Amino acid sequence: MLDASGLSCPSDLIPEEENFRIRTKIDILHILRNVMRKNMLITLYFDTTNRFILTSVLDVEENTDEIIIDYGANPRYNRLALTSTDLTFVTSLDRIKIEFKSTRIRKIEFEDRYAFAVKLPDYLIRFQRRNYFRIPTPIIVPIKCVIPIPNQAAPVKAEITLIDISCGGIGVIDHHPVISFDPGIIYHHCQINLPEIGNIIATIQVKNTYEMMLRNGKTCKRAGCEFINLPAEMEAMIQRYVTLKDQTRKTP
Repeated sequence: MLDASGLSCPSDLIPEEENFRIRTKIDILHILRNVMRKNMLITLYFDTTNRFILTSVLDVEENTDEIIIDYGANPRYNRLALTSTDLTFVTSLDRIKIEFKSTRIRKIEFEDRYAFAVKLPDYLIRFQRRNYFRIPTPIIVPIKCVIPIPNQAAPVKAEITLIDISCGGIGVIDHHPVISFDPGIIYHHCQINLPEIGNIIATIQVKNTYEMMLRNGKTCKRAGCEFINLPAEMEAMIQRYVTLKDQTRKTP
């Protein structure tokens, strides 16, 4: 379920993930204030469907044990969220996935605008850096990574098929005649178009390659690539994609 590469989606905890739970109030407050200070995007799930609200932390109030978060852009979703007692929040901090739950939310006015006040969670889950959530990409309509190849005569672009993605990197099928996926090689200005989300521009470094068997019984080479200095806004877009696809996959 977890791999070395976010953005991030609600998790069905397995026993060893108990080690990732942060329970002390002082640590929870510290992490949430860092999320607020860095203005990290938060995805709020408020029911068992794919519906969610994109928001951010406006304030963390220790005296009332509440988190103040921004109101969503969709009025209907805001109303539905206010009736929910099963709230899941997913974000990231320094490329580490953060997830927490709450059972109480209310509408307030904060600095002359509407906002949500959410009960401080009893614990939050802070996954280790090596445990970015990696989601498989579609097979029928695959996502491509377009990699510019330096060429003295004319610019050349190679399209590589993704097999998975996370906020830490991508897994690709290594079968292009021009591209070399030897570990250590770096490619700049790579483009990945994420359906429903947008275009990602990133630098990737090849970390490893190995053979894998496809569903049709054939073998191919898989290359694991790490994002290098991925901008925060690009990471947030990938997080949104991973969250959306994982939620879709879990919906009956």
